[in-house]
Amino acid sequence: MLTFSSLQFYQKKKDFLLYKACDTSRHYILKCTDSSELAVQQALHDEYEALSALSHPCVPAYYGFLKNLVLPDRPGHFSALCMEDRLFSSSVPFSSLSLTEMIHILLQTAETLSFLLQKGILYTDLNLSNLLVHRKEEKVYLSLVDYTYCYYFLANPHPLYPLRFSYDLSLQLDGQQLLIQELSLLLQEMLDSQPALPVSSDVYRLLETGKNPPSGLLLSDFSVMIRQILI
Repeated sequence: MLTFSSLQFYQKKKDFLLYKACDTSRHYILKCTDSSELAVQQALHDEYEALSALSHPCVPAYYGFLKNLVLPDRPGHFSALCMEDRLFSSSVPFSSLSLTEMIHILLQTAETLSFLLQKGILYTDLNLSNLLVHRKEEKVYLSLVDYTYCYYFLANPHPLYPLRFSYDLSLQLDGQQLLIQELSLLLQEMLDSQPALPVSSDVYRLLETGKNPPSGLLLSDFSVMIRQILI
């Protein structure tokens, strides 16, 4: 049974209210909704069932799916996912990263997407706002957040809720090249945060490959290409 010593509104994100909470041992983020729509409840259920079973350094831990939660500043009862608060540790802006650190973050992102695919999860909202970067002992570490409305294609191949990606992907995942394109766009976003940053020819080649990946290029192959830049 989860009980909190504090519970405070943090922000509204899309259709959900985010609250910060804590107890004597942890800090949490609560993703809350008062919607009783079956599609919304199914989305929260799918997210909790899939993510609570995982353990990965780049993925927040999930601790509970709460029903009939009472919030201190709003009337009614809410459903809420309770997860690890990765915001509690200060994140660093992309504009402060070196090129090498950007490539490290890109590699961690690619490997996390591969891990999720192996577990039957297609991450569908890849953008800089969902990447939290932390620096510890001169190294950078990634937290990938926001898994509501991802495609849990093994557990629920035909969800009631709308999927957030704009391309078709078969259950055989023949479209891994599309995820590679997403990673290339992500790298371009990082580089755009520092227009004056010198970029090596290896990074330019990676960008061009990611924009137009060969049909046989897998996400794992693209991860190897990223890793080779760091050698």
